[in-house]
Amino acid sequence: MALRLGRGASTRGVAAGVVVAAMLGICGTVLLAQKPPKADPKADAAASAQAAAQAQAQQQEIQGLVRAADAAMTGQAPPPSDFPVQFQADFLKALGTRVWVPLTLTIDPAKVPSGALTLYLRVVPRGMTAPPPPSAETPAKDGKDSKDKKKNDKNASGAAPPAAPNYPFEDAAQLDVKPSAPGQPLRIQRGIGVPSGSYDVYIVVHERSNDPSQGRGGVAGAPGKLTVLKQPLDVPNYSSGEFSTSTVLLADRVEELPAPVRPDQQSEHPYAFGQKEIVVSPDHKFKKSQELIVLFQIYNPMLSPEKKFNLEATYTFYTQDGSGTEKRFNATEPQSFSADSMGGGFDPSGNNSIQAGQGVPLQSFPEGTYRLEIKITDKLSSKVLTQNVNFTVTP
Repeated sequence: MALRLGRGASTRGVAAGVVVAAMLGICGTVLLAQKPPKADPKADAAASAQAAAQAQAQQQEIQGLVRAADAAMTGQAPPPSDFPVQFQADFLKALGTRVWVPLTLTIDPAKVPSGALTLYLRVVPRGMTAPPPPSAETPAKDGKDSKDKKKNDKNASGAAPPAAPNYPFEDAAQLDVKPSAPGQPLRIQRGIGVPSGSYDVYIVVHERSNDPSQGRGGVAGAPGKLTVLKQPLDVPNYSSGEFSTSTVLLADRVEELPAPVRPDQQSEHPYAFGQKEIVVSPDHKFKKSQELIVLFQIYNPMLSPEKKFNLEATYTFYTQDGSGTEKRFNATEPQSFSADSMGGGFDPSGNNSIQAGQGVPLQSFPEGTYRLEIKITDKLSSKVLTQNVNFTVTP
């Protein structure tokens, strides 16, 4: 539940239509009329009181996490670290000058066995140690117009509370996270959209617990383990006109969604584009029976006066041993991208991007560790980009 803060092996193309469609976007039940049951005023009052108490407890918990982030940001004290959190980020071009940044947080389930977690994210410009001045019309936490918020939130003296700071991104969510399979870690995925630049991300993860003896970190009314992680984030500039690519994604599969993800749920599904959702492999481990799905986007190729472009991508696999020695294993046929192959009228400038990828069956890959080298050559400018990604093949 999101709590919005307002602020040589054989290779083939990955079900090309499916993958390209996935990256391009970002029968009813008949109910019989029945007479409603007679209302029970006592039950209704009890349910309302319980809901109000739960909402108040949630708000108190969020306020505690915000204070923990404030303390870490200002350096008042060493941030609490009751359990380790690993951080991973990918980068894809979004509309205008913004960049879509899917985040993956990995946690050892032995450290937080309940999986009942509350997450608070705050993105600030690199080096900021104090909250920025609030904007005149900071959006309300419940999504209502700020003027209505000010009117409704006046205290007993009639004065409205000070507006909240306006960060590039801020969000919170209560989660119940379980491992995807036995022996797997807990993983939380979230997406943020920010302009290119250098940021610090403050990540506060709180384990909700009913055991008062586990209280820590100053989270009022919400005892439990608490970790605050400060993570630098350098967001690339895809709007500079420079020849570049997104992060290379390695995926387990691409799933069809019954409907596009709603805008208010996009952060919870950072790899969903239209009615496709890419199930990425955070640990880059694949079974021999799987297909390695490689996905990425290409930005800003050189264009001729007629809006023509000509790119070529090659995929080469190298085996790695424990000593760091590599040996070439195999390679795919070169993949070409041009105005003709992409369809008439396709213009890769502006917000458009070239969708690239391969699907590689792994049956012929011996178990072990590999490095995939992807070279993208712009034949009009003679520029070459090289991307590398490691993965492991298991039984």
